[in-house]
Amino acid sequence: MTTIGLIINPMAGRDIRRLVAAASLQSAPEKMLTARRLLSGMAAVPDTEVVMVNDYEGFGRYALHELGELLPVRLVAAEKEPSNGASTTDWARRLQDEGARVVVSVGGDGTQRNVAQAGLRIPMLPIAGGTNNVACWTGDQTAAGFAAALYAVRGDDPLLVGRQAKLIHVQLDNGHEELALIDAALVRQTYTGALAVWRPEDVEQLFLSMADPVRPGLSNVGGFFQPTYADDDVALHLTLGDETMGQRPVLAVMAPGLVVPFYVKASATVDLNSPVVWSRPQGGSVALDGERTVVLRPDEPVSLRVERDGPFVLDPQKILAAPTQF
Repeated sequence: MTTIGLIINPMAGRDIRRLVAAASLQSAPEKMLTARRLLSGMAAVPDTEVVMVNDYEGFGRYALHELGELLPVRLVAAEKEPSNGASTTDWARRLQDEGARVVVSVGGDGTQRNVAQAGLRIPMLPIAGGTNNVACWTGDQTAAGFAAALYAVRGDDPLLVGRQAKLIHVQLDNGHEELALIDAALVRQTYTGALAVWRPEDVEQLFLSMADPVRPGLSNVGGFFQPTYADDDVALHLTLGDETMGQRPVLAVMAPGLVVPFYVKASATVDLNSPVVWSRPQGGSVALDGERTVVLRPDEPVSLRVERDGPFVLDPQKILAAPTQF
């Protein structure tokens, strides 16, 4: 039996940005339709099973009882508290320990960041299910499920059917390190609050592993200066100003239906492993993959660098382009 781990983030696609933009909430029924499409693709490969965590919100139980006719669903480790970012990281490790050969994760960039924090030895296949989905597969979910099962049963080299992701390493003054997949932002607020960042006047600096001009989020700002993609061995650093500086604004898509102006003072490409240091005299916070995560004291330095040492990320297009043998 070939085992595939499946994570559905119950909170993905429900942040405050969807209230200030023209975006609908990612409802529980829509997420389960995503799960049905994924499992339908996986079921095309014989002797495949799905393992999920028995989460507090009940997605695992729903999959077991409603989707079990498609292929075997196995639940592990019943949760007694609501899900959060830390639990997503823990789930990824549990699924690997349960024998999964790949972890399929449904959520946005924040969810995929949490999975990347698990330091998995097995690849991941991130499926778009959040507000910002730069790190995610946005193609057909049935094809993605089929590709995940084919990879698991064939044992392809992940570098031939995917890539090793870049990671933004955020080193704090106390020695603690945080990680991001797509973007880190130096933000004026000295609190985390509702986490999500969407107002341009809040952001002073951006450090991007990817700068995509067609996908929403802070990454979109850099996409108009220097499009930077997953295979590019560089990062992008932007310094931002405001409308008083006499510069023309860059219009960026921050969320579905939300276009806002950013005033960019400077932009530069940064080689992998080359550090960038930030600090603010008044203090502030660092947002990782669109969410304020770390609060900084006045003048507290934070060092950032991008390395290609992240998880292996599968590409369904490359998997399905290979001869289908199982």
